[in-house]
Amino acid sequence: MVNRLRLQVFVAGVGFLAIAVSLAYFLLAVPRSSTPAQGGTYVEGLVVDGIPEVALNPLLQINDLSRDISSLVFTGLTRNEADGTVKDDIAEAHYDLEGGKVWEFYLRHDVYWQDGFPVTAKDVVFTVSVLKSDDFANFSPSARALHDIWKDIEVDRLGDYGVRFRLTRSVWTPFLNYTSVGLLPEHRLRAVPVTELRRAEFNQTPIGTGPYRLQKNGISADSVTLQANPLYYGQKPYLEKVWFRFYPSARAALTALETNQVDGISSVSPEDQAKILKRTDIRELTAPYAANTFLFFNLDRVDLFGQKEVRQAITQSIDRETLVKEEFAGQAVVSNSPILSFLWAYKADLKTFGFNPSTARNLLDQAGWKLNQENIRVKDGQTLTFTLLIGSTDEQLIAEQIVSNLRDVGIVAAVRLSASPSEFINDLDKRRYDAVLLATKGVTNDPDVFQIWSSSGVFNYSNWKNDKADRLLEEARQILIQDERKKRYDQWQDLWIEDLPAVPLYYQLYTYAVSERVQGLDNTKLKVVNETSDRLKDIANRYVLSNTRFGN
Repeated sequence: MVNRLRLQVFVAGVGFLAIAVSLAYFLLAVPRSSTPAQGGTYVEGLVVDGIPEVALNPLLQINDLSRDISSLVFTGLTRNEADGTVKDDIAEAHYDLEGGKVWEFYLRHDVYWQDGFPVTAKDVVFTVSVLKSDDFANFSPSARALHDIWKDIEVDRLGDYGVRFRLTRSVWTPFLNYTSVGLLPEHRLRAVPVTELRRAEFNQTPIGTGPYRLQKNGISADSVTLQANPLYYGQKPYLEKVWFRFYPSARAALTALETNQVDGISSVSPEDQAKILKRTDIRELTAPYAANTFLFFNLDRVDLFGQKEVRQAITQSIDRETLVKEEFAGQAVVSNSPILSFLWAYKADLKTFGFNPSTARNLLDQAGWKLNQENIRVKDGQTLTFTLLIGSTDEQLIAEQIVSNLRDVGIVAAVRLSASPSEFINDLDKRRYDAVLLATKGVTNDPDVFQIWSSSGVFNYSNWKNDKADRLLEEARQILIQDERKKRYDQWQDLWIEDLPAVPLYYQLYTYAVSERVQGLDNTKLKVVNETSDRLKDIANRYVLSNTRFGN
């Protein structure tokens, strides 16, 4: 009896084991696919310092957080796609009438502000009037750059749904890239003076046209919550809500992702990327970040940087390869030109200055800068010493590595950290530095760097003046044929590297991470990240796994 019972138990056990093995095989071998479904919340962790300022006006761009949110709440006449092309958005069509000097846009008739008012040509004219205002230019350097672009562009209404832009100075090839700027609702803001836009209630209760709108009381000290916009004219997003949660550090945000408190994080630090790559439940997405980092010389300091040999010596004293490897764990690329290497205008055979301390020492000797008893370069009683301005502690280690490299050839530099972001901006505006470590960006998806390197450019932080270089930059931005533009940029890069008004250092790779619970991401189109908010360009396609079906 006992033996029979044991036999029955054994047979039952074998049966259960067979079922388990079969089920496991079925789950592993049979194709599975998830189907998108409406609803759900995508939670993203953002690294913020303290309680951030949130100003949801797409023209102000006060910080990455506000820019991220505004990119989902507002839309423009066009949109810059992830692959670098410009597509109509609120506009249903646009036309180039006079070889790039006159453009007409015709708006869709099914676009509504999130309070139900229709979007019309009045909103376009109003938005441009803000951009053209001298008061708007005083908000920040980025606002001044936008103002400089739009101040000489005339706009006229063509009925309720048409506008005509006339470029009064000359053709400007990248014009279309800037028609993606988010529109403002004329009916909500026409009574607000431009000087008051930074403090306007609208920043906390925005009315946009994008796929998401701010949830009621959606801004708190530790998060911002958006919900799907039922009036959105484009592809309806699957996700009902997008919830941005704030974390004090990259490590805290990563921990939240690893413990399923969030579905994604806005950025991954270089030191944490290897850790994520070991996980199968987290997807890491990377693309070049279109911000070129330079050591800018203040060329008004002729006593220090007036000799080209000194600038070349400094360039060859900095070990950029090691800097990229050690400070960014390889998640950056050495830069050799003021035009980024992934843009079509980059000159591949441009003369470069590699790491060569021996050549640097010889150049300094030839220029009359001799070593004294303290191994410091001296000429005519002046030592080759300067301060290197940085804007945050994020650049501290990088700056210290540069200082160490320079000391090896007899140049003494001291790092000066600005007391606050506003002070750093003031120092930049007034050129209160000997040299400054700074990342700069040109036009979105275009090689136009006029604002950075023209003698009249807003961001000409080197105070570089070269008439021929200015002329080439001006010509390049007025030519519609890409091959002809390329010739101008090739000549200009040769002039730039000959004068060397700054040391090109590196551009970083931008990496963010999303849980495998979130589907619909398409990183293959994300060729370059111009703004950190570009990671959200595919938000309408994302969905949270809600059901699974087996088979084909």
